[in-house]
Amino acid sequence: MTIEKGAEIINSRVRGPAIVGQDSRIVNSYIGPFTSIYHDVIIENSEIEHSIVLEHSQILDIPYRIEDSLIGRQARITRSPIKPKALKMTLGDHSQVGIL
Repeated sequence: MTIEKGAEIINSRVRGPAIVGQDSRIVNSYIGPFTSIYHDVIIENSEIEHSIVLEHSQILDIPYRIEDSLIGRQARITRSPIKPKALKMTLGDHSQVGIL
């Protein structure tokens, strides 16, 4: 497991092999094996494994584990309080999404 300079792990579990990049902040979360978190990422109240999260992204208050995913630069994933509940997506060319 690699935790780079300035990264904060607060009340969280990081299970390696994993990398948490410089100045990233992991709070009340689980980072599973084979996960790479790039620099300046914020993950709070969420779980992720077997995934890559690129720089300046945020994953906040997601009630389900994110697995086998690639999350691009400056992406923001949050749980919305708006009702009725619905899945909302913006997908690029040749995207694949599996919903369970």
